[in-house]
Amino acid sequence: MSSQEMAIVIDDESSIKMANPMDLPPNIFNADLERRSQNRQLLLNWIRSSLKEGVDYGSIPTKRGPSKPSLFKPGAEKICGMLGITVHFPSLKETEQALLQGLIPEYVMVRCELKNIHGQTLADGVGARSLKQDYGDINKILKMSCKSAHCDAVLRLAGLSEVFTQDLEDMKNLRTMNENKPSTSSSTCITEAQHRELSNQLTKLNLDNERFIAYCNKIASAKSLGSIRSLNELPTALFDFVMKKLPELSAAA
Repeated sequence: MSSQEMAIVIDDESSIKMANPMDLPPNIFNADLERRSQNRQLLLNWIRSSLKEGVDYGSIPTKRGPSKPSLFKPGAEKICGMLGITVHFPSLKETEQALLQGLIPEYVMVRCELKNIHGQTLADGVGARSLKQDYGDINKILKMSCKSAHCDAVLRLAGLSEVFTQDLEDMKNLRTMNENKPSTSSSTCITEAQHRELSNQLTKLNLDNERFIAYCNKIASAKSLGSIRSLNELPTALFDFVMKKLPELSAAA
């Protein structure tokens, strides 16, 4: 038996599987490519027609126009639900045990696995968060790390990086955004105390940070206040306004 013949495996439905897809017979390989290409296009069409901007994904304004859309957690959840995929965080238990033992790391990293109904892992992703980013709020750090890992895995699952970026705060073009952002002094942004108050309210009302930042960017753009990449960059001039809007945004979520 040749090495190529040994690489062929016949499953219960008598379909041919190869150790390396490039070893498949040309007609089968071509049929697989065509099927996956059509299915991926159908998925992209569904995403464009079913996901809602500002809810499932969003972008921020720059001098060069809107940034590449960022996939939010609700959008990632909808894609997984449509494909019948379950979300697992195999490394989360170890992280939780370390935190319960009083071991507070400088960074938290979480791995996400997407599995089909047979328990097979189809894609995985990683999310990390610095303790300083959320002022030591462990609950938020864990949630944001899981969200980032989940979105990362979904983007890998169907090669959606051409459509979405993973996270508004993790965009690869941060340098360009910083260059485009109008120069401001620290006094024009909310204080640390205001940031904590806003962050606590968002958590209490179960509002997604990325969706809220995208909402604030629309207001800031209309008032020529520049772009906002994170909560602590919210202009002081908008603080009272958005705080009053939070209950309304929560009711509409």
